[in-house]
Amino acid sequence: MKQNIFRVLALAGLLVLVNCDYKTPVYEYFPSMYDSPARESQEDDSFATNGSASRIPPKGAIPVGYFPYPYAAEATPDTLPGADKGLKNPIAKANLGDLMIGEKRYQTYCTPCHGVRGLGNGTVVGPAPRFQQSPPSVVSDKIRGWSDGQVYHIITMGRGLMGSYAYQIEPEDRWKLIAYIRKLQEYEVQNKKAN
Repeated sequence: MKQNIFRVLALAGLLVLVNCDYKTPVYEYFPSMYDSPARESQEDDSFATNGSASRIPPKGAIPVGYFPYPYAAEATPDTLPGADKGLKNPIAKANLGDLMIGEKRYQTYCTPCHGVRGLGNGTVVGPAPRFQQSPPSVVSDKIRGWSDGQVYHIITMGRGLMGSYAYQIEPEDRWKLIAYIRKLQEYEVQNKKAN
């Protein structure tokens, strides 16, 4: 019995060692799985009903990593549902790294209209009014009273002359931008109390 086991193990070892020689091609068990026919997107494909190699995604398909904005149909941030008026901010307490990213996004996208300190006096506004209506101050009492979800909605969907920044600012960075705006608002409140 022990001799049979020894012979089987020796045969298995011999097969492993023989198969390690790469002078001849390795035997493929299912060659069609290794070498599947590739199609170019513009090429004809007789298998498809429309004859195209490009496949149309099924109705209702959502791309990987994409999360549709649930409040896209809401016209104003005032009509957002829930106690938080929209989405709840996932950043409970922003750390220094979050605020630095938020500041970078603010300086890039918001400063031209809303100004460095958020007073609505950005470089686009200029000394002579270039807009019929000046951009609002993000440190005003009105915007300070808005929930984070309402501010997120305006960044995502736009409002008035301000267009949507959904394609420029990632969803996670929008929350960091809001955390930075809240710091600007805190600074403005402290500055008013000091004066």
